[in-house]
Amino acid sequence: MDKQLLAVALLLGIAANALATDDIGRTHVRAGSDTLIRACTQNGHTLSILARPGVAVQAGSRAPAGLPVEPFMQGLTVLIRQQVAQLPHNNFLRPDSDGTRRLSDAVEQWMDRFNREHGVQLAWAIADFGVSDSPQADCAR
Repeated sequence: MDKQLLAVALLLGIAANALATDDIGRTHVRAGSDTLIRACTQNGHTLSILARPGVAVQAGSRAPAGLPVEPFMQGLTVLIRQQVAQLPHNNFLRPDSDGTRRLSDAVEQWMDRFNREHGVQLAWAIADFGVSDSPQADCAR
């Protein structure tokens, strides 16, 4: 299978967990601007994610004003960079790897904690992503 397709499967798994909801009559709507998250892997490759913030609302509603979207996206960026730095890039080519499961679990736990602390239901989706084919100079350790 093509490595980009595998990476899609991995990242969609993370995003699906983030956007899933069991609340009947609720949906997720955009809650701010996309954020480009660029993270260096353990072996110097890059993982780039275009993250789209969203919030759970009653079906047909819009995102309320005043949501803490910026701190949510900043915290998500920090967490992803920290987690990705501990993993070689091949973890993002295998959606069933231990590393990708740890990343997905860490993101989900962090989001749950953030949402509890702020009394919101923010989430995110992946609008686009990429994994570099070779180590990148700006990721040299």
